[in-house]
Amino acid sequence: MSRRDFEDDGRTIADMSGVVRPNLVAPRHVERQEGRGPERRDDRPGESPFTPRERRIAAWAALKASLLIGMCYIVGLGAAILIMIWIWT
Repeated sequence: MSRRDFEDDGRTIADMSGVVRPNLVAPRHVERQEGRGPERRDDRPGESPFTPRERRIAAWAALKASLLIGMCYIVGLGAAILIMIWIWT
């Protein structure tokens, strides 16, 4: 089917009227349009739903998880080096 044979029948497959063009200058800033989307308290920029203590706990948990994964890589790499040394000597 070529472009010349195409005929628009007027059906809507997906409503794209609520799609907003992304802002390339400040990508974190979301512009709210009137009457679109739910207005929730935690959607407003600059306000965190967590207390400072909860943020510290979450940051510490993320740090521990990343250190655990890093240690697994270091131990695995060290074991591979030891096996190579054992095989080649």
